[in-house]
Amino acid sequence: MKTIAIFGYGQRGAIYASYAVAHPQEFKLVAIIENNQARIMEAKRNCKGVPVFERYEDFLKMRYTVDLVVICTQDAQHREHAVAMMNAGYDLLLEKPIANNPEDCLSIYRTCKRLGRKVLVCHVLRYTPFYSAIKKIIKAGELGDIVSIHASENVGYFHYAHSYVRGPWRRSDESSPMILAKCCHDMDIFCWLLSRKCVSVASYGSLSFYKQENAPKGSAEFCSECALKECPYRAQELYTSPDPVRNQFARYFCARGQSEENILADLRKTQYDRCVFRSDNDVVDHQVTIMEFEKGSTVCHTMTAFSQEIYRDIKIYGTKAELYGHMEHNLIEVRPFGAPSRQVIPELPQNAVGGHCGGDEEMMRSIYRVLCGQEDDSVSYLDVSVESHLMAFAAEQSRLNGGCVQIDDLKN
Repeated sequence: MKTIAIFGYGQRGAIYASYAVAHPQEFKLVAIIENNQARIMEAKRNCKGVPVFERYEDFLKMRYTVDLVVICTQDAQHREHAVAMMNAGYDLLLEKPIANNPEDCLSIYRTCKRLGRKVLVCHVLRYTPFYSAIKKIIKAGELGDIVSIHASENVGYFHYAHSYVRGPWRRSDESSPMILAKCCHDMDIFCWLLSRKCVSVASYGSLSFYKQENAPKGSAEFCSECALKECPYRAQELYTSPDPVRNQFARYFCARGQSEENILADLRKTQYDRCVFRSDNDVVDHQVTIMEFEKGSTVCHTMTAFSQEIYRDIKIYGTKAELYGHMEHNLIEVRPFGAPSRQVIPELPQNAVGGHCGGDEEMMRSIYRVLCGQEDDSVSYLDVSVESHLMAFAAEQSRLNGGCVQIDDLKN
C-alpha cells in the first residue's frame, strides 16, 4: 500500500481521492489540502476520517510520510505548490498543465532535477484503452513507419460554453491559452505515439463567435433574465439537463445537494449564468496546429468548440497501413495496404472511477505499479511532459505572431 495526499479537492482531486477510498489495498489517503469551504465539507463527507488542512503550510508542519502529493490546484498555483512540496521532500503527481507559462514549467522542472524528486504528470489519455491499443498497434509494426497524423479534439459547444466562456479557463491571462489548457493531452499523445521530438510548430486560430457582436437581438446579460428561452447555451437548461455529461458542470457553483431547485438558486447571477456572448472570455474557439517531428513526420491537430458532442478522433498514416480511431465510440480500424481492414474494440473497464473512458482509473493503477518498482511505459514523467508543454506554448506564440516557431526558442 502506498500513501498519498491530495492538494486541491476540485473535480480532479476528488477523482483521485475517490480512487484511493475505493482501492485501500493500493493507496491510503492520509491528508487533503483545500481552502474552499464547500469543498472542505464535501471532502469530509466523502473521505471520512481523513484530516483536511486549509493551508498547505499547516500540512507541511505535520511532516507526514507520503509517497506522493497529488497537486490538483489551479494552473496558476502549480509553481508555488509544486516547488513548496518538492522542497519539503515530497515526490509529486502533478495535474496537467504543469503550469500556465513556459517560465513556471521550466522552474518546476529545474527544481525537480536539482532536488532529485520524482514528478509524474496526469496525462490520462495515455492510459485509456483506446490510446493504449493504438500504441500497441504501432509498436507491433502494423502501420510501418508513421508518416503523418491528423487528429481533432471536438470540445462540444456546451463544454466550451461552461469551461472556456463562463468557467475558470475563459481567459488566457488568468489561466492558460486554450492550446495548453485543453490540448496539452493531445500534444503529449503525439510525442508518445511517435516516440520522436517535435522540431517546429505553426498554428492558426481565433475567438470568432463567442463575443459581444454576435449576441442575439433581445438577449440579456444573464440567462436567468433572458427572454430567449430556446437558446442552446441557456445556462438553466445546461446545468439541469438529465444528461450526466452536461449536468456534471453544476458542481462548479453548487456544492450542496444538486437538486434542480438548489442548482437554479445557486446559479443565478453568477459567472455561469452569463450570456455566452457577453462574458469576459478571450481564449480561442477554434485552432489548427501543424507540427513537424524528427524524421519528417507531420501532425495536424484541430481543436474546435463547434461540435454537438465531446469527442476525439484520429487518423494515422503509415508506410504499411492507415488507422482510423474514434475515442468516444471506442472504435479503431486498421486498414493495411493490399489486405482486408480489421476492427479493434478496446476493452473498457466496468464501473471505473473517474472519466476519460477509463483513463483516470488506469492511470492511478499504473502509478501504483510504478511506485511498487514495476515498469510501465505509459507513465509520463516531468521531463517528457515539459516537451509537450513547450509544443503548446510554441503553438500559441505562432498563433499570435502568424509565423513558425522553433521549439528550442522557448528553452532559452
